[in-house]
Amino acid sequence: MVRASTVRGTAERFPRPGLACLAAVALVLGAACAPSQPYDLVLLDGRVIDPATDLDDVRHLGIRDGVIAAVSTSRLEGTDTIDASGRVVAPGFIDLNTYEHADPIFRLRARDGVTTVLNLEDGAADVDAYYAALEGRARIHYGAGVDHETLRDLAAGDTTILVEDGVNASRGIPAIDQRPLSSGELDVLTESVRSELEKGAVALGFGLYYTPGATHDEVLQVSRLAAEFGVPVHMHTRTFDPVRDWDELYEPLGLAIATGGPVHIKHLQSTFGGFTTPALEILERALEGGLPLSTECYPYTAGLTFIESAPFDGFQDWPDDEFPLFEWPPTGERLTRETFASYRAQGGVVVIHPRDEARQEEAVRRCLAHPMTMVASDGAWDGGQTHPRSAGTNSRVLGRYVRDEGLMSLPEAIRKMSLAPARHLQEAVPGMARKGRVQVGMDADLVVFDPDRILDQATYREPLLPPLGIDRVIVAGVVVVERGTVVPNAFPGRPVRREGSR
Repeated sequence: MVRASTVRGTAERFPRPGLACLAAVALVLGAACAPSQPYDLVLLDGRVIDPATDLDDVRHLGIRDGVIAAVSTSRLEGTDTIDASGRVVAPGFIDLNTYEHADPIFRLRARDGVTTVLNLEDGAADVDAYYAALEGRARIHYGAGVDHETLRDLAAGDTTILVEDGVNASRGIPAIDQRPLSSGELDVLTESVRSELEKGAVALGFGLYYTPGATHDEVLQVSRLAAEFGVPVHMHTRTFDPVRDWDELYEPLGLAIATGGPVHIKHLQSTFGGFTTPALEILERALEGGLPLSTECYPYTAGLTFIESAPFDGFQDWPDDEFPLFEWPPTGERLTRETFASYRAQGGVVVIHPRDEARQEEAVRRCLAHPMTMVASDGAWDGGQTHPRSAGTNSRVLGRYVRDEGLMSLPEAIRKMSLAPARHLQEAVPGMARKGRVQVGMDADLVVFDPDRILDQATYREPLLPPLGIDRVIVAGVVVVERGTVVPNAFPGRPVRREGSR
């Protein structure tokens, strides 16, 4: 049987022009010419929201062989039937920024409505090994970019790096992150990145916040490879400092100019904080000028990272009032100079609260509401002591910011979580043109939720609490979340991988 949910570059291309018209024709045909035999799965009476065609009305869906085979105003018959009355049926959410791909994080993200999860900031150091490790073991679709940071460390001779299942499983030598590469090391890095892109990675990931020693020339040389292979650059920008003439934002803009390739800025509201509004204005003008730029955000005011990370190397010189901004998740305590040093020696993740909570909340709202932004969790497993964004990002947006605060419409929020990320990747991976849409012929990746109940529950102390209101999640026509509970032994996830990979 052909698995239409497999997202490989050999998939049929769907041109952008006329897509709405084709979908309208398909809708009519799906209703009028529906075959007499039952569908594998039918969803009845749901409020179907398709952001690609602006459909927002009650419809019945018929699914066959992992594909949406009918979107109908007439009732359909199926081998299995789901009563979706009073529920929203939307395209499954696509998360562009989640780390540590394995079953624990797949379970968390699936319960938040995610049907495709991608690691495009860190990515994989061995792309073949990454995809091989997840084959047949994924509840949702998965994919990765190339991990610049790990390949950089290896090129510089770091022998402490441990790559397991294709991804970095260790922290590396901090001194290497702080220094520029030699010309010989840069040559090694460039060849390594080229080799991994040839294997079908869907992006090139930079964590420049964690590798401050990487020069602009290094970043440019490596980014030219991304443009050559037709994949976007995904960048966690350097530490933001508005005094330095916005250099952290000008770097990705410069890359887009110099390479001509798309550049995507990770979690803008977290990086730029109270300067999010002017950052959005700069990006908006750059887009109007034709630069291929995009960005994303998550709906929380606090961030999370490893306490032993390079940006904290000079903590001994910080003022005393800096340390209480850090929270140690296992205990919930706010840190002091002494406890920060102690936990840094131990290692682990730390929550970073803003100095001005109200100002950061405003940054979150502005970023979420802006038309150019997508929603991405920046989540990870982190041994289970993680950020609540790993469990509740989409539900928080839909519950708090859409329903309760009216920050944006429900269809617009769904677009930011599904259609927008699908379109972002479909030039590199044409099969993504079958995702983020509820139309005949599209992949049956769907989320069914109660718009009156949906809400995140996870907190910084209890980050694994599942959200409320997400009834079912369907991946390639297979139900993977049933009444909010993960279905055992359901692993329909398929690789998202660039065409021409060897």
